[in-house]
Amino acid sequence: MTVTPRTGGVAIALACALAVGVLVLLPLNGVQSISLPAAAHILPSLLVILGVGLLDDLFGLRPAQKLAGQTLAAALAFAGGVQLHGLAGYELAPAWSLPLTVIWLLGCTNAFNLIDGLDGLAAGVGLFASMTMLTAGLLQNNAELAMATAPLVGALLAFLRYNFNLASIFLGDSGSLTVGFALGCLGAQQFVTEFETAAAALPIGGTSGP
Repeated sequence: MTVTPRTGGVAIALACALAVGVLVLLPLNGVQSISLPAAAHILPSLLVILGVGLLDDLFGLRPAQKLAGQTLAAALAFAGGVQLHGLAGYELAPAWSLPLTVIWLLGCTNAFNLIDGLDGLAAGVGLFASMTMLTAGLLQNNAELAMATAPLVGALLAFLRYNFNLASIFLGDSGSLTVGFALGCLGAQQFVTEFETAAAALPIGGTSGP
């Protein structure tokens, strides 16, 4: 009996990290738009959510433990600058920003986790969402959004080659949680300026920053 690896999230994370490194080194016009300090601020939250998923894949975590880890990652992302300031076109009071940002990120993260049941489904939805954001960035001449989503598009596209039926590797929680969380961060950031754009790109509605 062949055991199928469930740590696809590690491969996607490494592929994205390598792609970002190559992009930074290339003499492209849009590279200077990438704010490395800003990206570094949300890196701890991405590492936490990846770690939570990996621990669940390898050892199994209780639902309360997974939720606690996800909440910690969302709080770290908020501290790193991923903050909702508006909802459906309405400005939020500052006191609502933290809880709604955490709820938004938890919703996006677990939406992807819930659909990770069929070969290629979650990775395919993630690819569609990231391609939608990449297209929005290109149409809006938003180089930062395009540069942020292009590595994820490439990583998911390559991963799908091995994830379709019969899959030789699964996303696992390390993949589904991380992809959902990353797309949630992008949707909450000021990268997406229109509520409708975020809603079309993500699996559970959307909102935008200022």
